[in-house]
Amino acid sequence: MTFGLLWLRSHDKFLLKLTIVGILLLSIIHIYLSISVIDFNSKIFGFLHIITILILILVFLSILIKGIVPIAISCLGIVLLYGSIVIPSVATDSLGPFYYKASTGNLNIESINRGSHGFFLLGLAMVAFGIIIAYKPHILYTRNRPVSAQDIWAKYPKWDERLQYSGTTESLIRVPNLLSDTEKYLVWRYEFILVIIYGTVYQVHTDSFVPESSKILRESKSHKIIGLSKYGYFI
Repeated sequence: MTFGLLWLRSHDKFLLKLTIVGILLLSIIHIYLSISVIDFNSKIFGFLHIITILILILVFLSILIKGIVPIAISCLGIVLLYGSIVIPSVATDSLGPFYYKASTGNLNIESINRGSHGFFLLGLAMVAFGIIIAYKPHILYTRNRPVSAQDIWAKYPKWDERLQYSGTTESLIRVPNLLSDTEKYLVWRYEFILVIIYGTVYQVHTDSFVPESSKILRESKSHKIIGLSKYGYFI
């Protein structure tokens, strides 16, 4: 099991290329079955049926380890693609007038083909959507997509006075000494705050020591401290 998963991870790009080729082949099979009347029990349909199943298995393997969302979307698309291939040949035995729940109708080749085309296009769209989510999810990101909190704080290095404060005679002071009396009562809420040290903005823990020339980074309008709360909220 572990070996199989490792093989899928190492050959995912190769499987994706085979999937694209398989979908093109599946399109040709669908068009051929739509314009030809083939008996469900014929050898030609049996051969095409096997090829279809193998292609759909390949599509499934290409997104098997990519997460539950692409798997769920692609599985729905796979079912629709399978139906679009099988229905035109299977439904030929039901051609003619029918009666169902006090309503009558007439099933013909044109209506069967329209339904199978709809299944195929919808299934193809769902498989393509699942592949995009699995391999290129950034394509679906909006232009002004909010930046995650981790990306915001990753821009600022972490301050460590034991490693970074060397080669200078400037004395150190505790971070609370740079705050007002009111802010000192609120600083316990922060995991760290942003401090400008020698022109660089650092993430500094509230109990750390910093050079005397350091400045607290504040919001431009409210002049509030900028930092990360211990409880997951910005303050």
